[in-house]
Amino acid sequence: MRYLFLILFTVSLNAQILPSQQATHYKKNIIITTDTWDSSEKADCITLSNSNLTATEVNCPKLSPPTNSWFSVYGSTGVSSGTKEWELTIGAWDNLSSNSFDVMVGVTNSRTNENTYFPLSGKGYGYILQNGWKHKGSGSYPTGYGPYGSSYGIGDVVKISLNLSTLKITFYKNGVSQGEAFTVNNGTYYLAASYVNNTNASITITGGT
Repeated sequence: MRYLFLILFTVSLNAQILPSQQATHYKKNIIITTDTWDSSEKADCITLSNSNLTATEVNCPKLSPPTNSWFSVYGSTGVSSGTKEWELTIGAWDNLSSNSFDVMVGVTNSRTNENTYFPLSGKGYGYILQNGWKHKGSGSYPTGYGPYGSSYGIGDVVKISLNLSTLKITFYKNGVSQGEAFTVNNGTYYLAASYVNNTNASITITGGT
């Protein structure tokens, strides 16, 4: 009888543990995103895929001299209060352009700069891939642009943390804060990314709050 009790107790214990173990396994594979790239707010040569979570530059043209042109894509969700965070993963990038920086991510309060870079005229705040510099599109060095954090590239995860209670924006590379980047103006902000033509860069929204 004692052996039968031990068998029944073991079966009962396993029945209680296995479902929780299984749930934990599934939770690790869940990616929560709270934004998408907006198909109506992008340059024509930027393509969207993966349910509008991935934005890729494909054969964008040169629009003006000397050698490079910028093209932008914007998020769908505007935020004007509280704290908003986005996580982006760099899926591809060809470092072929002669530009000193040709991929930039950040936020903007204007989605009209589709055929140029999103911080133009001080309307956004960015973090540059090649050199880790910050850029707000107006003001001279070091207030408008200059050294900031680490460079990033294929496979890296960049988190953008926008706190509209304190009016501060901070960027993270693979979970490591690069420090406070800018004090931003009040307004409604959207996720943004800009690419130089022929970089074949691909950026996926892989998380957010």
